[in-house]
Amino acid sequence: MGVVVRPPRPEDAEGLACAARDLSEQYAELEPDRFHVPALEAQLAWYEQALAKPLPDNSIWLVAEVDGQAVGEAQAQLYEPAENAAVQPQLDVGRRRVYLNYLAVQAAHRSHGVGGRLLEAVEEWSRENGAELIATDTNLRSNVGAVEFYERHGYERQAVVLRKRL
Repeated sequence: MGVVVRPPRPEDAEGLACAARDLSEQYAELEPDRFHVPALEAQLAWYEQALAKPLPDNSIWLVAEVDGQAVGEAQAQLYEPAENAAVQPQLDVGRRRVYLNYLAVQAAHRSHGVGGRLLEAVEEWSRENGAELIATDTNLRSNVGAVEFYERHGYERQAVVLRKRL
């Protein structure tokens, strides 16, 4: 299977909405108290609108295409060192860094290298833009394979997010 990683195009909306829906279904099945599956029409409309807008200069949005169809995407943002980095205990805020906001692949195309190709492309863009590190997050309960996916690509677990419903 040949994977082409490229910038998004307006005609990618349906394939990207499908990837988002597949991810929503996975999350909602495992944690129905926290996640739901949005209406496909709403997701499609959102993608159509988002794809029509220009990206901020410090952002990247990439699409994975297989056999001419968009089957996955990655979105990331570049952050400059914080102005108050000298008074922050965490060294990372003083570094140029990238945050991977979103990565999704249609269920039928998972475990075939599509996500890895997207991740590699975002990392390359990050290096080209002078980033010293890249970070992301994932849900441990709803995205059981994601932690292992990122660890296979050299990422390390760094934090725990705590949540309490009131």
